[in-house]
Amino acid sequence: MEANKVFRFLDLPPELRGDILTQLLVSDCNIILYNTTRFTPPLSGPSSFLNVFLVSMQMYQEASVIFYSQNRFTLNAQSHRLPVHLTGRGGFLSEEGQDARRRVRSLTLHLTRVGGEFERVLGPALSDMVLSGKLRDLRLHLGPPSWRGSNRVPDPDMVQRPPFQALLRLLADPYLQTVQLLAWRVHLKVFCAFHQKGSPSIKTDNESVDDQGLAILRNGPDWVQLDWKSMVEIYGMGQQIVRIGERSY
Repeated sequence: MEANKVFRFLDLPPELRGDILTQLLVSDCNIILYNTTRFTPPLSGPSSFLNVFLVSMQMYQEASVIFYSQNRFTLNAQSHRLPVHLTGRGGFLSEEGQDARRRVRSLTLHLTRVGGEFERVLGPALSDMVLSGKLRDLRLHLGPPSWRGSNRVPDPDMVQRPPFQALLRLLADPYLQTVQLLAWRVHLKVFCAFHQKGSPSIKTDNESVDDQGLAILRNGPDWVQLDWKSMVEIYGMGQQIVRIGERSY
């Protein structure tokens, strides 16, 4: 090929363009939602997906569909308050970020506590991603508990509080195709009854409850999968969400 010859990428067949963009934009690692999202494989050097997005409007339309639908994104909301780079102008949870987050199909969410910010900000944003967007695969990690080692004690009635009820409604959304709820090995005692059955690595004699009312799992995995469906059945309040056409009168 001549040195000054222009290669017209957009003249390639759509299927071939899609294969090339998939190699460029789909990562083996989760995409961490920070101020900017950068990752080494498969992109190299200082490049990021933004370089591809900014080529042209057509390139953005084709590339963004692949990027948002085929990667798994991780949202770390373990700080006491949601970081400004998520909620501020242009952030993932901002009004300007609505179009981008509605394109996400797979999301892992890390929470230390389910409190007012989840009820007011995270919960509505995630519900919108399901109802008005493409979110179909949700994995939620609860913990480690923020109160451990301080004078605060866990709230035994947390599961009945409005923020946790908002979480249960989200998990039970019928448009979610895959849902996982996991708790850190140090967790609220109320979660013990919902350890996923059939896990050989979790034995009741390996778990004890401390004077703060926290269950501590020893000699087991760091994360314990919970039976969220049973949790919804027992603690869920309010109208069950159903798909249009599935309600019986």
